[in-house]
Amino acid sequence: MLDQTRYLITTADERTWKFDQPVLFLGEWCRLYERKSVWSKMDAVVASPFILKPERKVSDIDYVQGLSNELLIEISAVLNVFHGTNYSIRYWNILLGHWLKRHVAVCFNRYFTLQQALSKYKVSATTIFEAGEYGLATSDSFSFILACNDDIWNNILYSRVLKYMNEVEVEIEIDSLTECSNTTFLQATKPFIKQRSGIKQIIKTIGSSFLPKLCRNSDAFVVNSYMPRWQDIKLQLALGQCPQIWQSPPLQSVPISLEIRRRFSLGQTGHVGFDHFVRSLISEMIPACYLEGYSTLCKQAESLPWPKTPKFIFTSNSFDADELFKAWVGNKVEQGVPYLTGQHGNNYGTHCYFGNPTWPEQAAADKFLTWGWDNNDTKNIPAFIFKIAGSPRVRKPRGGVLLVELHAPHLLDIEDSYYQFGIYQKEQFRFVEELPESIQKDLTVRLHGAWPKTRWADDRRWSDHRRSVHLETGTESIVKLIKNSRLVVYSYDSTGMLETLASNIPTLCFWHGGFDHLLPSAKPYYQQLKNVSIIVDTPEQAAQHISQYWDNIDSWWLSPSVQTARKQFCDKYARGERYPVYKMRQLLLAAVLDNNKQLNKLGNR
Repeated sequence: MLDQTRYLITTADERTWKFDQPVLFLGEWCRLYERKSVWSKMDAVVASPFILKPERKVSDIDYVQGLSNELLIEISAVLNVFHGTNYSIRYWNILLGHWLKRHVAVCFNRYFTLQQALSKYKVSATTIFEAGEYGLATSDSFSFILACNDDIWNNILYSRVLKYMNEVEVEIEIDSLTECSNTTFLQATKPFIKQRSGIKQIIKTIGSSFLPKLCRNSDAFVVNSYMPRWQDIKLQLALGQCPQIWQSPPLQSVPISLEIRRRFSLGQTGHVGFDHFVRSLISEMIPACYLEGYSTLCKQAESLPWPKTPKFIFTSNSFDADELFKAWVGNKVEQGVPYLTGQHGNNYGTHCYFGNPTWPEQAAADKFLTWGWDNNDTKNIPAFIFKIAGSPRVRKPRGGVLLVELHAPHLLDIEDSYYQFGIYQKEQFRFVEELPESIQKDLTVRLHGAWPKTRWADDRRWSDHRRSVHLETGTESIVKLIKNSRLVVYSYDSTGMLETLASNIPTLCFWHGGFDHLLPSAKPYYQQLKNVSIIVDTPEQAAQHISQYWDNIDSWWLSPSVQTARKQFCDKYARGERYPVYKMRQLLLAAVLDNNKQLNKLGNR
C-alpha cells in the first residue's frame, strides 16, 4: 500500500473533487480531456486500472457468465410471483437477459475496481451524492447503458459499494443535489435517434401505417434483419407476403416507486461478498419497465398491430434494447411460435465474453443464423454476412489509405475499458507518425459515428496531436470513403474488417492485446491472417507494411497465400452469398421445419 493518504475521486463531476489536498482518481474516466487545465495542476495520481489477470481471465469471465445465469433463474421465479405470472425462464431471458448480464458485469467492475484501489492506496475520505429519491433505477435497458456513463449515477453506485464494504475506514462526505431527481435523469437518457431525410421519413411513416393492413396474421414477422433494406423487401416478397416496415412505438414510461421496490427482492441468505452485493442491488437497479411498468409494457405489446400467429419471428437487432418487441416475442414464444435470430456484427463465435452462447439472442432463440460458423452447435446455422448482402464494398486501386477508428467505450465492461482505450488512442498516433510524409498526405482518419456522444473529445485530441491529419468526423458515408481508398486499416477487431475481407478489399489490421480476447476455436483462423500480414502486432509494423507495398498493394493482396488465408477466414466468419434472398428464405424455412420436428419428437416422448 502506498504511504501517502489521498482523497478519493470516483467520477469526473468536479463537485466531488478536492483541490487543496492530495487526491486519488479512481480511473482515467475522471480526467476529461477538455478539463486537463484543471486536473493537471492537482496533486493527483490515478489508481491502477482494474484489469483481469491473464491467468484468471477465463475463469473470471466464466464466473460472471455463470452468476448471470444463476441470477436469471432466481429473478424469473421472483418476477413470476411478483407479477402473478407463470412464464418460463426463456421468456424472462428474452425480456431482460441483456440487462441482467450488463448489471452483473457493471457491478463486478465497480466492486472490484474500488476494492483494488482501497487495498493499494491510503484513502482518507470521499464525497458521495444524495438527492432525495434519486436512485439507480432506469426506465429501460437502453437507459441503463447510458446511465453507466453518467457521473452522478456512478458516484451513487460507488457509494453503495463503499457502504457495503463497511469494514473500510473511509470518511464519507455528503453533497446534496436538490436539483436532481429520477425524472430529470431518465429524461436525459432518451435513446439517440438518427434524423432521417424528410422524404425517407415520410415514406417510412406512410408504410408503417398503411402496409400492416395488408398483413396476414400468419405472415412471418421479419424486422431488422440486418440485410440492406431492398434485400429485406425482396425477402418478404420471396416468403409470399406483403413487405412491411415494422417499428416499435415509443415505450410508455412509468414513475419509479420506492414502495414497490421495497416489496421486491432476491434471496440473499447464504451468499457473501460480491455474490451477496450484486443480489442486494437488483431491487434498486432493475429497470422500471420490468417492475413498476411491467403491466403497462405487456398491454402496449399486446396492442401492437403485428401478426397474431406468425409463421416465425426473425431479427438480427431488435433482441437487445427494444422492450416492446421483446415483450411481444416472449409472449409469442410461450405460445410456440418459432423464434429465429441472426448475427449482428462481429464478436459472435469469436469473442471470449461477447461471443459466449449464453447471451439471450443465442440462448433464448430456437435457431441462430451466423455469418459462417457453427462452433459444433446444431442451434447455429451457417449463413452469410447479412450487412453487405448483394452490395459488396468496392475500392479505388490508386486511392488513399483509410484508418477506421473505434469510439470510447460505454463503461459496461468487466475490466477498465477506459484505460485500455487510452492505450488504443496512443497506438493510433504511433501509426500515423510511422507513416512516411508522402503517405500521410493520402491518409484519412475516420472517426466512429458515435464519437460525439462520448466525452473522449476525439477531434480535439487528434487536432492537438497532429493538426495536419485529414480527419473525417463521421459525416461521410463509410461506403464512399472505402470506395475512394486503395487500402483500409482497422485498428480494432471490427465488423468492418469482416465486410472488407468478404468484399476482397485490401485490409490491414492491428490492435492492442493480440488474440487475448478470442475464443480458442477462433485463434487458428486469426493466426492465418497474421501469417500473411493482414493482421500485424503493432502500429509500427502496420505502417511499415503499408510503406513496403504502397505503390503496388495488389502484389501483396492478390498473392496466393493472402487470398487463401482470406478465403478460409471468410468461409468461417464472413461468408459471401451470390443469391442472399433465396439463401435466407431457404435457411429460415428449413430452420422452422427442423424446429417443428424437434418439438414433435419431444411431444411424442
